[in-house]
Amino acid sequence: MTKKLMYYVKNIGLKGVIPLLIVGLAIFGAQMLIKTKPVARKKARVSSAPLVNVSSMKPQELRIWTPVMGTVEASRKISLEPQVTGRVISVSDSFIPGGYFAKGDELLRIDPLDYELALKQQQSVVIEAEYNLKLERGHQKVAGREWKLLRKSSGGTVQEAELALRKPHLEKAEANLAASKAKLRQSRVNLSRTRVRVPFSSMVVTKDAGLGANLAAQESIATMVGTGEFWVMVSVPVDRLDRIVIPSAANEFKGSAARVLSGSNGNSYEREGHVLRLLPSLESKGRMARVIVAVEDPLNLKGTPGVLPLLLGSYINVYIDSGTLDSVFAIPRSAYRDGDTLWIMNDNSELEIRNAESLWRDSDYIYLEKGLVEGEKLVTSDISTPLHGMKLRENVSAVEMDNTDG
Repeated sequence: MTKKLMYYVKNIGLKGVIPLLIVGLAIFGAQMLIKTKPVARKKARVSSAPLVNVSSMKPQELRIWTPVMGTVEASRKISLEPQVTGRVISVSDSFIPGGYFAKGDELLRIDPLDYELALKQQQSVVIEAEYNLKLERGHQKVAGREWKLLRKSSGGTVQEAELALRKPHLEKAEANLAASKAKLRQSRVNLSRTRVRVPFSSMVVTKDAGLGANLAAQESIATMVGTGEFWVMVSVPVDRLDRIVIPSAANEFKGSAARVLSGSNGNSYEREGHVLRLLPSLESKGRMARVIVAVEDPLNLKGTPGVLPLLLGSYINVYIDSGTLDSVFAIPRSAYRDGDTLWIMNDNSELEIRNAESLWRDSDYIYLEKGLVEGEKLVTSDISTPLHGMKLRENVSAVEMDNTDG
């Protein structure tokens, strides 16, 4: 009996203890989780003021240029033509497209035989006319003595005196000599014109005649362009003309300097030029003024190192000297908002949105004479939602980097 009782007590005790043990362990685990839970720590409040880059404004004196574009054209271009007819018996070795000729160089020669014969014939005519004049002057002396005797006996009218003294005969002889000398001079000129020479330093563009050709007067031999100077025809906004020095026929001073740029990237090069004239009419499309910029030695025939030739028909950039601006502020185009607005960070680190009218513009900067004070900080970076009076933070690292670069 006693053994059975002990057996039941043992079995019942184990079954009761296990659930209690599980509950106890669960309570202990929950308490440990509560004690070791993460605690949220308070962080310092972050300012919502945008971080911006600024640039301290300083007035300066700047030389300004008016950027324009234009096309290269020949300042001199002619169709070379002979003044006498005949067969071509020789041509210059340089008479090819692209060949260069200095002023007065012989391009080709026309057979001079006919003109040499005409010259000799006219020389004989002059000699005969001189002989006739000398003979007539001898007749004048004889007639003078005869007229003195005749006048004593019978008098005579003025008309009779002129005929008796052979004045008409003398005038005719003198006129014949003058005419023959004029024809002799023309014969010499015609002979000289058998050597066709270029009237100015030029280069051959097209060749229209060659050795053995029979040329007629006014028949094209070649098209030539002057090499001393090319013109760049540029279009200039009318409101920029007051800052450009333009010569006139009455005042032959030199116009504004110009920088002529051609090529692109690593092959670009710059030439010097100057404003030559203002044309009297505006462009039909853009309503812009047309200005001629002259460039000397455009093909670099002098052989200046590193200077490439300026080719006809090229479309190039030109910068015309437009003087200087005194005490102006240079504003990057990206910092000139909405066409006429500036963002300024004031002494209280607040944003000021300010209108400012531009004095001058180029491809990179807007130049202001008013609307800024020296030392003010111009905001150069973007702000997503700019509000007048909003707090700003200056990007000190960007300023230090700029100072280091400078």
